[in-house]
Parts: sequence; C-alpha cells; structure tokens
Amino acid sequence: MSRAETDPTRRHSPTGRRPRPGVGAGVRTAAEARAAVTEALAGHPAVGGRLLGDACLAVTELVTNAIRHAGGVTGFAARAGEGGRVLTIEVEDACDAHPRGDRANLEDPTRLGGRGWPLIQLVASDWEIHPLPGGGKRIRVVLTA
Repeated sequence: MSRAETDPTRRHSPTGRRPRPGVGAGVRTAAEARAAVTEALAGHPAVGGRLLGDACLAVTELVTNAIRHAGGVTGFAARAGEGGRVLTIEVEDACDAHPRGDRANLEDPTRLGGRGWPLIQLVASDWEIHPLPGGGKRIRVVLTA
C-alpha cells in the first residue's frame, strides 16, 4: 500500500473521487487554499498583488462556504496560466445547492451574512458551477490580472 492510501490525513470526496490535479489538491481550510493560490502564482512575481489579493479573497469565501454549508472541501485546484495573468480556481464540495446572494447584500451594512458569493462574482472575470457525478458541485472561478 502506498503512503497516500494509508495516510489518514489525506482527504477524498465521499463519492471516492480524488481532487483534480493542480496546486493544492489536499486543501481543507481557507488558510491552505490561500497558500495554494500563493504557490500557483509564485512563479509569476511581475503579475502584481491585486490578482493575488482577489484570489485570496475568493478562495477564502469559497472554502469557508464549503465548510459552513456543504460539509467541507472534497476537491481543490489552483492553476496559473498566460504568464500568471489568469488564475483558475476550482473548489468541490458534496452539496448540490448553489451559492446564493446578490450584490445588494454588499451595500447593506446591517446584513450579517450573504456577502461571500457576491464578492466572488465581483472580483472574478468568469465563474461556473457544475454538478458532479454522484452529487455535489464544482465551482470554477477565473480571475485575471
């Protein structure tokens, strides 16, 4: 048996799917997701800090929502492309429900929640939600410098 098969800290989805390839395949927390995004962009220091900042905000919200509302992260990938000017982030969880919230939530200072998904939509250049075989979803977010 390989170490990956016997390592109790290695996460797999409830459906047995392994996380998609990319930086951060074992991400479980928002801090690990931010580290994976930083690693994915590390080879492209000239791109600038705004992409990294937006990406850290997006993965914090995506992973936190997966933990709070969907039982945790079942897959994660972060890939830089086009010389680091494009970052694609994928977060999978076991819940079929799509994120909710609209941009009006960002303008209501009395609202206690519901800002995460609108913030992601604000910083992302593109996003998609795909159902996964066996249940759950994959949220793909694309950010550009």
